[in-house]
Amino acid sequence: MNRTAALAFVSLALFLLIFPLTLAKPGVPPSLKADEPAYFMMAQSLAFDRDLELRTPDIERVYREFPFRQVSNLIVESDDGWRTVYYGKPYIYSLLAAPFVRLAGADGMLACNMLLFLAMVWMGWRYLARYNSEGLALLFAAGFFFLSTAFGYVFWLQAEIFNMAAVCACFYLGFDRPAEEGGRKALLLALASGAALALAAYNKPVYAALALPLVVAWARQRRWARAATWIGGAALAGLLCIGGAWLLTGHFSAYLGVARQGVVLCEPDRMPIGPSPAAPAASAPSPAGDEDAPPPASAAAPAKPALNAWSWIFARPEVSPREFLENAGYFLWGRHTGLLLYLPFALVATLLFLAHARRSLDRWLLLVALGGVAFFFLFFIFFNWHGGGGFLGNRYFVSVYPAFLFLVTRIAPRWSVPAGFAYAGLFLGTIVLAPLGLGAPEPTLQAHARNWPYRFFPLELTLRNVPGYQRLALGSVRILGSQEVMLPQGEAAWLRGASRAELWLLSEKPLRHPSFFVRSEAPQNRVRLDMEGAHADLRFGNAGDGQQVELDPGPGDVLYRLGETFHVYRLIARTESGRVKPWRREAPPNQCPYFPQDKSQLEGFYTGAALTYLGEGDRMRADLYAVDWRSAQVPPQVGAGATFAVPVAVRNASREAWPVDGAARVRLSYHWWRPRAGGGEDLVVEDGARTDLAAEVPPGGVLAIPARVEAPTVAGRYTLEVDLVFEGVAWFGARNGGKTYRAEVEVLPAPAAAGSPAGHS
Repeated sequence: MNRTAALAFVSLALFLLIFPLTLAKPGVPPSLKADEPAYFMMAQSLAFDRDLELRTPDIERVYREFPFRQVSNLIVESDDGWRTVYYGKPYIYSLLAAPFVRLAGADGMLACNMLLFLAMVWMGWRYLARYNSEGLALLFAAGFFFLSTAFGYVFWLQAEIFNMAAVCACFYLGFDRPAEEGGRKALLLALASGAALALAAYNKPVYAALALPLVVAWARQRRWARAATWIGGAALAGLLCIGGAWLLTGHFSAYLGVARQGVVLCEPDRMPIGPSPAAPAASAPSPAGDEDAPPPASAAAPAKPALNAWSWIFARPEVSPREFLENAGYFLWGRHTGLLLYLPFALVATLLFLAHARRSLDRWLLLVALGGVAFFFLFFIFFNWHGGGGFLGNRYFVSVYPAFLFLVTRIAPRWSVPAGFAYAGLFLGTIVLAPLGLGAPEPTLQAHARNWPYRFFPLELTLRNVPGYQRLALGSVRILGSQEVMLPQGEAAWLRGASRAELWLLSEKPLRHPSFFVRSEAPQNRVRLDMEGAHADLRFGNAGDGQQVELDPGPGDVLYRLGETFHVYRLIARTESGRVKPWRREAPPNQCPYFPQDKSQLEGFYTGAALTYLGEGDRMRADLYAVDWRSAQVPPQVGAGATFAVPVAVRNASREAWPVDGAARVRLSYHWWRPRAGGGEDLVVEDGARTDLAAEVPPGGVLAIPARVEAPTVAGRYTLEVDLVFEGVAWFGARNGGKTYRAEVEVLPAPAAAGSPAGHS
């Protein structure tokens, strides 16, 4: 071993091992995320109580280190109707970390992760030194692990770094060992290699596919003793894992034979879930949920029978070939998950393999095994293959990333190493240099993806959940945008001033001539819209000025998601100026009421423009106002201020369909009129409450729907005029000669309201 290289490694290792122990608690990080609550609390429970049962003292312990916010998404399990509650994650990683947690709490768990990470760097260094100089081998191994999301997961208190270390140990101990190693040492190494992979496979069984290149290599070489010993080591470690789980929870796995769900901890002295119907509301499931849990049940309801939480594996996957190919593309180069962005040295390793070791059947089998792992997630968990709501890059696949290093033999040309470092610098700087979280407006775990290079890569629109994006639904069209540049307000999307906002329009039908209304929120402003080759340059003199614009975009893309087909259009909106506008952030329904940052609060949004999608431009000019009123059941008497339903049946007598998407859509509404003493009528309510149409009504189609009506607040005799409105364009009655439905209604003082609905036609 080269002494200079060894000194460099030891020096770096000392720095990286010591600094996690200096992080203030409570303080950095201020809260637990994703699956961290279960893994950290399991380690605490094993360290102090020697069990995996969730009790009130466990909750008190976690709040001593993380008191600033609620503890979200704690995954729990039970098989007796939540009378006994266990942690609902595999326990092996937490068992390893328990001594570190007992000594130094959450900082100790980070130190444990760092130790595992450094062990991977050391194993990679020693493996590559078989084929290269010591210095070059260490430099490549350091770049391979540091310049990847592997380093980011060191700072996550969950099992990814443990799985990576287990996979790395498996291949270091068992793959492509020097020919001179034999006898008892070879068998011990094979035994340890099998045991290491079994630890990762206990967390995610699909990782067992990585055994393929090892076992086949020994079978080809007729080294049956090594193959049998490896299998024996894997079986023994697996049995020990299963046995430990049985002793601690009464089940072989946290995924089998139990009911599982995510809960929220709001107070340190209260259980989040229990068998009583009076269980606290804090047990509501977290929005992140759990990737393997069945749909969550409310703790306030009677407990359901135990469920097999892995039953979905045995169900027939519903992914279509087109959706699978879409996800496969995202898997490789997606903006938030792409292997080429978040694991750049995987590409470098593959290219070096093709250059120098492409005749190695064992390494081809290793690539096949890695592809098999990816295929499993893309095929069986096609809605969640990236790792759920809490992810950094591809959380599921990163666990097998170390296997790519063992594709490498010679590192030549030598410039491939600095090229890999430069390549990683394009994407991973904020992850490597700010692993505890990036300070950014509207921060999320994926805030780094707002940086410049990422905009050239596709957004994973097939995924069920990518945090940090706002959604605005207008009928069959949905608008999606990053939350730091887009804020839905009613039917308009506020766009951040002096910014570039990237929006996606997802439509069930192709958009041929989409029409928008743009209102400037600042004087002397300029707004530019670019949509699939179509452009509009709008200039505004005063704040509040608005313009309608119609675009003629190209065909866009076709997206296949969860059995549905969408037409996707990318819209870039640039604004030059802005003004701060107030808006109220409402706390999500599962938030605890005791933390100030989770309460409803008034905030400001630096708004450049408000963008409203009106619909297809052609239909704005369509003559769709001819109607045939069939019936309407209006009650003769209602209470003042009461809200009531009026079942309506009306036929579309025009030659155009009544649209239901976009802000300019057809809705059911009404006016209230009051007779004058000397004759005539006064309009009391001009714009009544709206009732949305459930679906587009074609020419000749009949719409049957209950209209929601609000009565005037002053008693008296009125006329209710039910009408349709083409929002932003015209009332039907104003375009068809006044063909509306009118009925007299007596509005009674609220306490005296009586009577039942009577039919009128």
